[in-house]
This record gives sequence, structure tokens and C-alpha cells, in this order.
Amino acid sequence: MDFLHKLKRSHYSKSLLTALLLIDILIIIVSFRLSFNQLSVDTSEYLPVYQPFLVITVLLWVVTSLFCDVYQTSNLRKISTILISTLLSSLLSGGGVAIYVLFLQQYQFPSHFLLSFSIISVASLILIKVLLFIGYKRYRSLDKNRKKVIIIGYTDTGKNLYSYFVQEQPLGYKFMGFFDDGLKFVNNENDYRGNLSRVKQFCLSENIDEIYYALPNKVSYVKDIAKFADDNYIYFGIVQDAGGLDQMSIDTQLYDNGRIPILSPRRDPLKIFYNRQIKRAFDIAFSFAVILLLFPFILPPIAILIRLDSPGPTFFKQLRSGRNGKPFWCYKFRTMKVNNEANSKQAEKNDSRITKIGQFLRKTSLDELPQFFNVFLGDMSVVGPRPHMLKHTEEYSEIIENFKVRHFINSGITGYAQVNGFRGETKDDELMKKRVEYDTWYLENWSLSLDIRIIFQTVWNAVKGEENAY
Repeated sequence: MDFLHKLKRSHYSKSLLTALLLIDILIIIVSFRLSFNQLSVDTSEYLPVYQPFLVITVLLWVVTSLFCDVYQTSNLRKISTILISTLLSSLLSGGGVAIYVLFLQQYQFPSHFLLSFSIISVASLILIKVLLFIGYKRYRSLDKNRKKVIIIGYTDTGKNLYSYFVQEQPLGYKFMGFFDDGLKFVNNENDYRGNLSRVKQFCLSENIDEIYYALPNKVSYVKDIAKFADDNYIYFGIVQDAGGLDQMSIDTQLYDNGRIPILSPRRDPLKIFYNRQIKRAFDIAFSFAVILLLFPFILPPIAILIRLDSPGPTFFKQLRSGRNGKPFWCYKFRTMKVNNEANSKQAEKNDSRITKIGQFLRKTSLDELPQFFNVFLGDMSVVGPRPHMLKHTEEYSEIIENFKVRHFINSGITGYAQVNGFRGETKDDELMKKRVEYDTWYLENWSLSLDIRIIFQTVWNAVKGEENAY
């Protein structure tokens, strides 16, 4: 249920986030000072020259670390997540620092200073986070540091919430029991604490921190228990019944100043205006940078090689299905000989239509570069579900459940399905089902940091080569 997702996110510790951020800033400052002290220069003369470098580095780290969810407490459950988010933030902030050093700063910093600072700071950031991970897990595993919670209602939603609390015990919850009227049994007899009349007494005697109500609404009782919770500094939450849809990613929206809760069968972060603007701004900036910095150098040689390899145009355009199923002209470098099946037949392994230069372009995904113009114009996004030919959209919509969900957002040059191996030819319906499954997961879990990770993974896959890229 999405309620559980929201519960996780609502229990961020602002003090913990602030502490972690300040620790990282301190690490960067200490790393800078250690590296600066290795220079054979007059401190009073050169320190003012180096200080802007430190300020830029700290600011970039703060921005990129927040984008990469470095301080999200739910990420503390996995050491791998900590390492990935920290390394990704280091790469992004390092890229920003490189731009500053190369283009925006007149003073030329010594290479050994930059190398020393990079190694010390990144290694220290990772080491401290590993140690904090170990310490945080041990700290939260102690009974005195865990929040005591009870659930009123042995219902399906109550049991789902119970499972969450049991799974999250190391991160701060201690489940104290169910309360319900007329219960004959529960999975564990020790989990049943009595009927509703015993809730208040139990909360006071056991110093309960949080109460969750998971029964059909009894207005008078809910008001009474809510007042009791307020009077005794206990958090009180009402668990929404998803009407048998508990296994779906239910999203809750509040209309009319929070008085009308609306349940949606899936989360859709990009339905939020602010998120859409962030994604669009990133698309414009990224596509403009590629068009401005890469195209002037890469277009001429590719165009010449394509024309020399086979007769026909440099670019290939085809109508593809975009957002809400609306067709748009999708552009690519031409990788096939001109043929009559281009709009109906997918490329296959050892396809005789593919030219020699086309094989290289497809293997490295360079054939997709013209789609950055599609991104800049707003027909596509840098990251999103890959667009299909109109014919295939029509066919798969009939045989694959929820196929059209992937068209709720703009198509992408790369996507979550593609970096997970589901790209190229779909030889059977099961492969397309998996692609739709991954595309739907991306739609429901979008974040800017996820987009950036997918872009990095796409570049890495292109460098090492992919089996399905043909």
C-alpha cells in the first residue's frame, strides 16, 4: 500500500538529516585543508584564492547529495544504497567542480592538489557513512530507542501495517500488539492485547508512542481516541482501507484542504506540477548541452559515413507513440538501407537491412542522438519509456495488460527497462510484459536522482556493450 510508503517518508528525522549534512560539509572542509597544507605556498597569500573553490565544492555537494537522496533515512537499511548514492553525488559534484576549475576560474589549481582533495574527501565521505550505518543500526536496535506502536483493528490493512513494523524493527519500531472487539485469534497470541476498551490503559502503562486505527470508521470512538492521544503526547494515525487493492501501489491525494482523501491505483510523482517542471528543466538543460557541445563534432563524420555506406538520407524519421498515445516524429541516424518494412518490422539480430556503419551506431546507441532535438522540443524526455511504432502500440495494447500506462509520461531516449536489459527486439510477448512492468515501476517511482542514475547506467552499458543492442 502507498500508506506504508508515505509512512516511511513521514518518519525522516530532520535532525538526523541536518547532522549528516553538517558532518559531510566538515569532511569536505577538513579534506580541503589537508590537501592545501601539502602545497608549498604562503597560506596568507594563497588561501583567499582557494577559498572560492571550497565554497563552490560545498554548495555543489549540498545540492547533488539532496538530489541523490544521500540523507534519506530509509536508505540506511542497505550499505549498497549508501555507497551508490554517495558515489553518484560525488561524481555529479565533481563534474560541477571540474567545470568551475576549467572554465570559470582564472587561477590554475595544481593537479596534485585536486587529486589529493578528491581522494581524501570521497574516501572519507564513504568511510564515515559506513561507520554511521553500523552505529545507526546498533543504536536503533536497542529497545529504548524504538517507538512503541499499537494497531487498533485486526483487518487486512492492519495486518499489512503490522508486517511493515516487524520488518522495520531495526530502524526504530517495536510493535506492542493489536486491539479489536470480538477477536477469536490472531497469528501470534501474544500480539492480541484485548478489546477497544483496554487501549487507553495499555497506552499509559506501556508508554506507547504511536496508535494506528485500522477499523471501519466509528466517528465517536475515533474522536475520543484522537483526543486521548493528543492529551498524552501520542501520535495518532488512521490507516485507510484500500478496498481490497492492498497489493497495488495506492496513492493518496487530498482535496479541499485535506478534507477529501482520493485513492489512485498507482503513484504518479509526475502528476505533481513541481516535479514536472523539474524534469522538464533538466530535459531542456541536458538536451541543449548535448546539441551545443556534442553535435557540432559528431554530426559531420557520422553523416559522411552514413552517406558513403549506402544511398539515402542521413536521418530517419518515424511516427512513434508519445504521451497519451499522441503520435510524434521520432528522429534517428539512419542505420538501415532504405526499405519498405521500416514502419512495420522490428530490427532483428543479423538483420540484412542494417548497414555496416549502422551496426556500430546501434551497438553504441549513437543512432539515438538526434532524439535530443525531440527532447528539446518537448516531444520526448531524456529518460522515460522507449517509444514504439504506432503499429506495435496498437497490437500490444490488445494483448498486454496496462500497456498504455507507459504512455502517461513522455517517451525517453533511454529508460529503466533498457538499462535493465529489456531493449531492442521483443521476440515474444513475455519480453514486452517485462518491459511494461519496468516502465510502470519507473512512472510510479520517478525522481530526478533516478533519472541521473539511469543516464549513468546507459553510458556505462554503451561503453561495455550490450547483447541486445543490434
